Amino acid sequence: MTNLSKPINEAILKTNLSDMAHSLVRELAMACKKVSIYGPGHPVSDKALDKPYFHFGKIFYFKRYINFNIQQGNLYLLNIRLKDTVFNGHIIQFMQLRDINALLFDRDMTRENLTAFVEQFVRRVSPRDPYYQLSRFLEEKGIDTIQVNSPHAFQLFENWKLYRGDVEGDFSVKKFCLDQLGEDIRILVSFVEADPDYLTEKFVDFHPEIITYLLPEKVAVIQSDKIRTILSELAERVNSEFEEGKKAAAFSMITSIFKLISGHPDRERIVEQLDGVIKQRIIDQGGLDEHQTETGKIRISSRNRIDGLLEEYFAPDSEGHDSEEFTDAFYRLLKTGQQGKASEVVCHLMDYMSNADPQYRQKALGILLNITEQLKADIDRSLFDSLVNDVVTRLATKRETYEYSEFIWQLFEKCRREERFDLMAKLTGNMAMRRQISKGVTIYDSMTVKKAFESINRKDIIDQLINTMIKGNHETANYIRDVLIAIGSEEIAFALSQIISHPIRQIRQQSLRILAELGKASLRVFSRIIMDDTWFDRDVDRHELPDNKWYVVRNSIFVLGSLRDEEGLVPLRLRIADNDVRVRREIVAALEKISGEEAIDLLILMAEDPVQEIRTSAINAIGIVGNQETTPLLIDIAKRNPADAPRIVAVLGKLGGRDAGTFLTRLLEDPEELSNITGGRISKDELRLAIIKALGKLGDDKSLSSIKNYQDNMSTTQKIFFKNSPVQKAITDILDRK
Repeated sequence: MTNLSKPINEAILKTNLSDMAHSLVRELAMACKKVSIYGPGHPVSDKALDKPYFHFGKIFYFKRYINFNIQQGNLYLLNIRLKDTVFNGHIIQFMQLRDINALLFDRDMTRENLTAFVEQFVRRVSPRDPYYQLSRFLEEKGIDTIQVNSPHAFQLFENWKLYRGDVEGDFSVKKFCLDQLGEDIRILVSFVEADPDYLTEKFVDFHPEIITYLLPEKVAVIQSDKIRTILSELAERVNSEFEEGKKAAAFSMITSIFKLISGHPDRERIVEQLDGVIKQRIIDQGGLDEHQTETGKIRISSRNRIDGLLEEYFAPDSEGHDSEEFTDAFYRLLKTGQQGKASEVVCHLMDYMSNADPQYRQKALGILLNITEQLKADIDRSLFDSLVNDVVTRLATKRETYEYSEFIWQLFEKCRREERFDLMAKLTGNMAMRRQISKGVTIYDSMTVKKAFESINRKDIIDQLINTMIKGNHETANYIRDVLIAIGSEEIAFALSQIISHPIRQIRQQSLRILAELGKASLRVFSRIIMDDTWFDRDVDRHELPDNKWYVVRNSIFVLGSLRDEEGLVPLRLRIADNDVRVRREIVAALEKISGEEAIDLLILMAEDPVQEIRTSAINAIGIVGNQETTPLLIDIAKRNPADAPRIVAVLGKLGGRDAGTFLTRLLEDPEELSNITGGRISKDELRLAIIKALGKLGDDKSLSSIKNYQDNMSTTQKIFFKNSPVQKAITDILDRK
């Protein structure tokens, strides 16, 4: 097995397998739907299959197998019972049509394997069809990376722990792997450098590198009594067993256990209670050596010249001076009106805080904290400006040390108390420049800045800033807005979510502007609200949400749409079938703003909503953000929902394309096809009028020719009788314009 492309770390192990499972089911369901409509080999089908294959690969990065199982009508993926959504409903339907209760996908599955599987999976075949048993089809095609109703597929489901993905819980890679490992120390020993086939026999299918990384952590939580009991049993076998091979095996197991428990918190006590003779043998072989991992210390260097009083205070043999003395001397300088010199002294202190000697840095930090605390904004305005400007310059040139984090926090807090919001905005704005956000991941190139932001990002500070913004004048509100955006935390997004429905319009707009700038932080906060089922709880006999929940949900959906980030689709898709029609209405509006292929897929689903208003809104939204690839999906809906056919036909005219033109022309020219679409539920003239207008929007020669042929084929009586009909007027208007 190949090595992982990235080193194992805590961030990787926190990966949420439940989210990945739900994403895979969503993409697989959409791919199955498109393959069933477009057919095998169609470009849209091929493109659709790329997404589930990509999501398979993301899970295969961690695991060897991905299992789908149905139990009591619920779909499980990776033994996670999935939330009840339209997507897993599609997968369950396809599985039940073929009497499939378990599917197992191997890491070695190729794109071609998946394509062949899906194309056969969505075929509607009778039980008499030789390929009704999907396993037979896979066997004849030589595909052994996908198993259907196989013993192994059932065994993995039965031997692994079951999880509920519809409730809050820990679904991390670490949690799942630790659960698989179990707590038998003898089995854990066998996992050290074990090959994948052996791990599979033990129903452990995570990547060996992950297992190796987590083994010490797993061992550390095993009760020491259990380990001692096993070691005592093994020691007894070593002392009493007559066969040398069995004695050697028992001793080897003891040695292996001691190597594995080197990081156990009770290791010393376990060693003390070991049989003396055996203990000495292990010591002689080096089996009790401690294994320590050295952590590197951050070296920071930034040396500058010093002079005058600073030189005396920071001399190597200086022990008789303290920070209070220096602070008093500094303020005597200020009182004599030497502001320029005071700024120069501060600059030297900042230089010392960048020195390689930690004693110098701590001395300088203590003095600067004392100085800052004593400053007054109205009297010492220029020094205030000098301090902030100096910090900003050092941040820009990357000359800060870790001690700067505490000083920055003190300076920020002083500016807040003295209401120097302009300096706060300048300071935090430059700090934010040392932070990069890529694909939702925040990376700081400076631990100093990260720690300073953590100190600032406190609930009481955030609440005070927001209250000041609400009550302050226009200039103050703008500065605080810049500060909040620079901090850019989820805590700020959450606090603003509480006032997004404020009765004052200006405050609502200010909040929305900040939330839009916060980007991923806002996305995560409002996504959590939409994904939290408690916000959607209501009485059993009530469809609408209570007002106190509805306003929060409405605003959350609105913000997700305003962010125009495709990640906002993740929470929205969970609620596209909510019983409250207002929720579905807001989701349609949000999907229109976000746009993109995934948003269009969700709008296609909502175009079949039971409520006419939602269907109409979804279809109209598709007309705005859709594309020509959407045409076959819309045609499929029109055929099944005649009441929406006129609206869909109008959208086809907007989207254009050959498929739309061919379909519209066929409807206009073939009365039987037109009758099939109307189904007796809508007026043929109403649909015909929509078709002619849509062809007129297409405006190509073939479309205009179809309209002209329809007019020419009308009898004289029809032309006279329907001369002033809406259909005839539309034909005349279109042909006259062209």
